[in-house]
Amino acid sequence: MSSERFDLYFKGELLDGYFADFVKVDMARLFKVDLARIEPYFSGEPQTIKLNVDRATAAKYQKALMEIGARLVVVNQGATVETRPTPAQTRSAPAPAEASATQTKGGWSLLPPGSDLGEHRDIQPVSVDVSGLSIAEVGVDLVEHTDRPPPVQVDISGLRLDEPGVNLIEPDSSEPPPAPDTSHLKLEQ
Repeated sequence: MSSERFDLYFKGELLDGYFADFVKVDMARLFKVDLARIEPYFSGEPQTIKLNVDRATAAKYQKALMEIGARLVVVNQGATVETRPTPAQTRSAPAPAEASATQTKGGWSLLPPGSDLGEHRDIQPVSVDVSGLSIAEVGVDLVEHTDRPPPVQVDISGLRLDEPGVNLIEPDSSEPPPAPDTSHLKLEQ
């Protein structure tokens, strides 16, 4: 079991295609706090999300924030987080495949702070051809029953109706069973 611990920060950075107003609302909902408490997290300065967490917890937080469009900064426990981007970061952030990874025990690798660990997929909008569809008038039967089976003929000639008040269930003429003998039982307190 790994003893690596991490600190989680957020500097207000958003993933491409996400808008700050929507991300703020989603973060407030995710952390179950008022929207006003989320506002400082978008100042550009590192704000603590959670300290001293294991790898699984860090991955869970990173996935949850990525799903709402927020870029989480994961650093080794106690490491400092840059408050302002360096000129190299301003020009272009390295792609995850190009980022230099630090090899750790157990075959795990650690990307530089601020690296995006998520999987990016280009999702193309789906185009559905609806030219062959139409809307029917109100009250029109939408299912056409062209081959309806013929109605079933039931022979009811043997059935009859009794006069009102006639008891249709014959009463049970057998006597009820005898009461059990409880004379030998005693109740003690």
